[in-house]
Amino acid sequence: MLTSTTPVALLCLFLWGMSLSSVKADGPRPTCFETYKISQGDTCSTIYAWSGITPSQIESLNPDVQCNSLTPGQFVCLGSYTPACTLNVTATETSCVPIATFYNLTTADFYGLNNNVDSACDNLLIGNPYCVSIADCFYGNTNPYCNGD
Repeated sequence: MLTSTTPVALLCLFLWGMSLSSVKADGPRPTCFETYKISQGDTCSTIYAWSGITPSQIESLNPDVQCNSLTPGQFVCLGSYTPACTLNVTATETSCVPIATFYNLTTADFYGLNNNVDSACDNLLIGNPYCVSIADCFYGNTNPYCNGD
């Protein structure tokens, strides 16, 4: 039996499906460009005093670091950036191996290019986009500038 809400429900399902098809790749993982080696007596507060990087920023940049337990000799990231992805491809399997192989990437490279992929590289969602390059010229690019022609 159809009710008066059926067209609304169908419209909602259609729009939900449309939003899934426009999903963008999460993109590359952040890359640290400035590190600091912890010295005896360093705290996040003393680092903040000379660097301007707050304790919460230090912990955010270094997920495995706790400000209350810094270890001398340990390196911490004080600045990072996330490069832009220049080429996305759609997954047709749950493993990254076929995509990585086609684009001459190791699975470690593919993992680094995709913030939403686990280290085993086996949690891809079929139909979702994934990053395969952060360079302007990438494997398979037919642009004559990239081929040296």
